[in-house]
Amino acid sequence: MTQMILCGRGGQGIVFLTRLLGDIATEKGLNVISSETHGMAVRGGSVNSHLKIGPFSSPLIRWGQADCLISLDSSETFNNKHFLKKDGVVFENSPTPSESDLYRVDATDIARSIGRIQLENVVLLGFSIFLSNFEISLEDIKRKLSGGSRHVTSEQNLVALKAGVRVAQALIQ
Repeated sequence: MTQMILCGRGGQGIVFLTRLLGDIATEKGLNVISSETHGMAVRGGSVNSHLKIGPFSSPLIRWGQADCLISLDSSETFNNKHFLKKDGVVFENSPTPSESDLYRVDATDIARSIGRIQLENVVLLGFSIFLSNFEISLEDIKRKLSGGSRHVTSEQNLVALKAGVRVAQALIQ
Protein backbone atom coordinates (compact mmCIF):
# COMPACT_ATOMS: atom_id res chain seq x y z
CA MET A 1 0.00 0.00 0.00
CA THR A 2 1.33 3.39 -0.99
CA GLN A 3 0.05 6.93 -0.62
CA MET A 4 1.92 9.60 -2.55
CA ILE A 5 1.58 13.28 -3.27
CA LEU A 6 2.87 14.52 -6.62
CA CYS A 7 3.17 18.29 -6.86
CA GLY A 8 4.58 21.11 -8.93
CA ARG A 9 3.48 23.90 -11.20
CA GLY A 10 1.09 23.82 -14.15
CA GLY A 11 2.85 22.57 -17.26
CA GLN A 12 5.46 20.45 -15.43
CA GLY A 13 3.71 17.13 -16.06
CA ILE A 14 2.20 16.25 -12.68
CA VAL A 15 -1.02 14.99 -14.28
CA PHE A 16 1.03 12.89 -16.75
CA LEU A 17 3.01 11.27 -13.90
CA THR A 18 -0.14 10.56 -11.90
CA ARG A 19 -1.84 8.91 -14.86
CA LEU A 20 1.29 6.97 -15.80
CA LEU A 21 1.73 5.54 -12.29
CA GLY A 22 -2.00 4.91 -11.91
CA ASP A 23 -2.21 3.11 -15.26
CA ILE A 24 0.77 0.91 -14.42
CA ALA A 25 -0.66 -0.02 -11.02
CA THR A 26 -4.06 -0.77 -12.58
CA GLU A 27 -2.45 -2.98 -15.25
CA LYS A 28 -0.74 -4.89 -12.43
CA GLY A 29 -4.15 -5.57 -10.89
CA LEU A 30 -3.71 -3.18 -7.99
CA ASN A 31 -6.44 -0.91 -6.64
CA VAL A 32 -5.80 2.74 -7.55
CA ILE A 33 -7.50 5.95 -6.48
CA SER A 34 -6.27 9.39 -7.49
CA SER A 35 -7.36 12.97 -7.25
CA GLU A 36 -5.92 16.13 -8.81
CA THR A 37 -6.06 19.71 -7.62
CA HIS A 38 -4.90 22.31 -10.07
CA GLY A 39 -5.51 25.79 -11.33
CA MET A 40 -5.93 24.92 -15.00
CA ALA A 41 -6.64 28.51 -15.99
CA VAL A 42 -3.14 29.64 -15.06
CA ARG A 43 -0.05 27.99 -16.49
CA GLY A 44 2.46 27.82 -13.68
CA GLY A 45 -0.23 27.61 -11.01
CA SER A 46 -0.01 25.17 -8.11
CA VAL A 47 -0.81 21.55 -8.98
CA ASN A 48 -0.95 18.52 -6.72
CA SER A 49 -2.20 14.98 -7.12
CA HIS A 50 -3.03 12.40 -4.50
CA LEU A 51 -2.30 8.84 -5.61
CA LYS A 52 -3.22 5.83 -3.50
CA ILE A 53 -2.29 2.29 -4.45
CA GLY A 54 -4.01 -0.33 -2.32
CA PRO A 55 -7.38 -0.98 -0.68
CA PHE A 56 -8.34 2.62 0.03
CA SER A 57 -11.82 4.12 -0.17
CA SER A 58 -11.14 7.85 -0.32
CA PRO A 59 -9.07 9.67 -2.97
CA LEU A 60 -7.59 12.33 -0.70
CA ILE A 61 -4.60 11.73 1.54
CA ARG A 62 -4.95 13.04 5.08
CA TRP A 63 -2.28 15.21 6.65
CA GLY A 64 0.57 13.12 8.01
CA GLN A 65 -0.31 9.99 5.98
CA ALA A 66 1.67 10.16 2.70
CA ASP A 67 4.56 7.75 2.22
CA CYS A 68 6.28 10.08 -0.19
CA LEU A 69 6.14 13.43 -1.89
CA ILE A 70 7.39 13.79 -5.47
CA SER A 71 7.86 17.49 -6.09
CA LEU A 72 8.86 19.27 -9.29
CA ASP A 73 9.10 22.63 -7.51
CA SER A 74 10.68 23.38 -4.12
CA SER A 75 7.98 25.89 -3.17
CA GLU A 76 5.40 23.15 -3.75
CA THR A 77 7.41 20.83 -1.49
CA PHE A 78 6.93 23.39 1.26
CA ASN A 79 3.22 23.75 0.44
CA ASN A 80 2.57 19.99 0.55
CA LYS A 81 5.01 18.66 3.15
CA HIS A 82 2.26 18.50 5.79
CA PHE A 83 0.85 15.45 3.98
CA LEU A 84 3.96 13.35 4.78
CA LYS A 85 4.01 10.83 7.59
CA LYS A 86 6.88 11.06 10.09
CA ASP A 87 9.07 8.63 8.16
CA GLY A 88 7.90 9.85 4.75
CA VAL A 89 10.38 10.69 2.01
CA VAL A 90 10.60 13.68 -0.33
CA PHE A 91 11.96 13.50 -3.88
CA GLU A 92 12.48 17.04 -5.15
CA ASN A 93 13.58 18.75 -8.35
CA SER A 94 16.19 21.15 -7.01
CA PRO A 95 19.86 22.02 -7.62
CA THR A 96 20.59 22.07 -3.86
CA PRO A 97 22.16 19.05 -2.11
CA SER A 98 20.10 16.21 -0.64
CA GLU A 99 19.45 15.94 3.09
CA SER A 100 18.12 13.08 5.20
CA ASP A 101 14.70 12.00 3.87
CA LEU A 102 14.88 14.79 1.25
CA TYR A 103 16.44 13.53 -1.96
CA ARG A 104 17.15 16.16 -4.58
CA VAL A 105 18.05 16.03 -8.25
CA ASP A 106 18.36 18.93 -10.66
CA ALA A 107 15.85 17.41 -13.06
CA THR A 108 15.38 20.70 -14.90
CA ASP A 109 19.07 20.95 -15.77
CA ILE A 110 19.26 17.29 -16.78
CA ALA A 111 16.17 17.63 -19.00
CA ARG A 112 17.64 20.77 -20.55
CA SER A 113 20.87 18.87 -21.32
CA ILE A 114 18.81 16.14 -23.02
CA GLY A 115 17.31 18.86 -25.19
CA ARG A 116 13.77 19.03 -23.86
CA ILE A 117 12.95 20.72 -20.56
CA GLN A 118 9.51 19.07 -20.55
CA LEU A 119 11.26 15.83 -19.58
CA GLU A 120 12.04 17.06 -16.05
CA ASN A 121 9.08 15.10 -14.69
CA VAL A 122 10.37 11.81 -16.13
CA VAL A 123 13.91 12.52 -14.87
CA LEU A 124 12.49 13.01 -11.36
CA LEU A 125 10.40 9.86 -11.74
CA GLY A 126 13.47 7.75 -12.60
CA PHE A 127 15.33 9.26 -9.66
CA SER A 128 12.51 8.64 -7.18
CA ILE A 129 11.52 5.14 -8.34
CA PHE A 130 15.13 3.94 -8.14
CA LEU A 131 15.42 5.17 -4.53
CA SER A 132 12.06 3.82 -3.37
CA ASN A 133 10.41 0.44 -2.91
CA PHE A 134 6.93 0.98 -4.26
CA GLU A 135 4.65 -1.51 -5.97
CA ILE A 136 5.71 0.00 -9.29
CA SER A 137 9.17 -0.91 -10.51
CA LEU A 138 11.57 0.76 -12.88
CA GLU A 139 10.92 -2.06 -15.36
CA ASP A 140 7.16 -1.41 -15.18
CA ILE A 141 7.76 2.25 -16.06
CA LYS A 142 10.15 1.43 -18.90
CA ARG A 143 7.62 -0.98 -20.38
CA LYS A 144 4.81 1.58 -20.19
CA LEU A 145 6.90 4.41 -21.64
CA SER A 146 8.11 2.17 -24.48
CA GLY A 147 4.55 1.36 -25.47
CA GLY A 148 3.74 4.91 -26.57
CA SER A 149 2.40 5.52 -30.04
CA ARG A 150 4.93 8.27 -30.77
CA HIS A 151 8.35 6.65 -31.13
CA VAL A 152 10.40 9.86 -30.70
CA THR A 153 8.57 10.79 -27.49
CA SER A 154 8.94 7.25 -26.13
CA GLU A 155 12.69 7.31 -26.79
CA GLN A 156 13.10 10.72 -25.15
CA ASN A 157 11.14 9.58 -22.09
CA LEU A 158 13.37 6.52 -21.74
CA VAL A 159 16.52 8.66 -22.00
CA ALA A 160 15.13 10.97 -19.28
CA LEU A 161 14.15 8.05 -17.06
CA LYS A 162 17.65 6.54 -17.33
CA ALA A 163 19.25 9.92 -16.58
CA GLY A 164 17.28 10.17 -13.34
CA VAL A 165 18.30 6.63 -12.40
CA ARG A 166 21.99 7.42 -13.01
CA VAL A 167 21.86 10.33 -10.58
CA ALA A 168 20.13 8.16 -7.96
CA GLN A 169 22.76 5.42 -8.40
CA ALA A 170 25.55 7.95 -7.89
CA LEU A 171 23.80 9.28 -4.78
CA ILE A 172 23.76 5.90 -3.01
CA GLN A 173 27.32 4.91 -3.93
